[in-house]
Amino acid sequence: MLIVERQNRLLELLRERKTAQLEVLAEALAVSSSTVRRDVEALEEQGLVARTHGGVIFRQPSPAAQRNTAAMALEDRMHEQVEAKQMIAAEVGKLVEPGMTVYLDGGSTMHFAVGHIRARPLQVVTNSLTVALRFAEDDGVELLVLGGSHYPRTGVLIGPITTQSLAGVHADLMLFSGAGLYEGHVYNSNLALAEVEKLAMRQAARKVLLMDSTKFGRKSLAHICAVEELDLIVADGAVEGRWREALGKRLRVAGES
Repeated sequence: MLIVERQNRLLELLRERKTAQLEVLAEALAVSSSTVRRDVEALEEQGLVARTHGGVIFRQPSPAAQRNTAAMALEDRMHEQVEAKQMIAAEVGKLVEPGMTVYLDGGSTMHFAVGHIRARPLQVVTNSLTVALRFAEDDGVELLVLGGSHYPRTGVLIGPITTQSLAGVHADLMLFSGAGLYEGHVYNSNLALAEVEKLAMRQAARKVLLMDSTKFGRKSLAHICAVEELDLIVADGAVEGRWREALGKRLRVAGES
């Protein structure tokens, strides 16, 4: 069982029972008490549960918190297309080599992907608070976090401060995601975020789009680039044959390479 799936199941149990002892949860999930304890700590940081002496209680987040908290917005998408995103994430690790400078944007797919980036030493440039936290205590990673205004939906920093910071940076590899791929073009849902991605593409030697199959054929608000500007598109195995034919060697289907 994946970590996200296990934590989701833990939340379901607590939603039903309202409160439970750690040992009972461990038995229900068929995992150790230490594993449950770590899951509970992670969920507590998100405001979803609260620990008590030897147990845990479910906390129902308010509608306002669900709408306005960046962590919750990202958490919601992490529960969507989990298997597809895990497939893509596993492929990402093959693209990053020791000594590289890598630009990483935010989003749920990237959240899965960073766990597969094991090449060290590494320079990481990011406008994602989530990505930055994942590398913050890694001695093998030199981390550069771009400034800017916070965009709650994906937990990234955008705006003129971000683009000014990015203008002086070069990356060997850019890994990013989008909201859709439609008629040979890549789109995102936010204009300011798309501007950051456009500039990052100009600053990177190699550009790789990470996109699960459900986003193929979708069009969104802001245009990022034409497919021809990309070096590679990494997708999951459910991508349709028409896309495989249209994209040719530019498409890498995770698990089939």
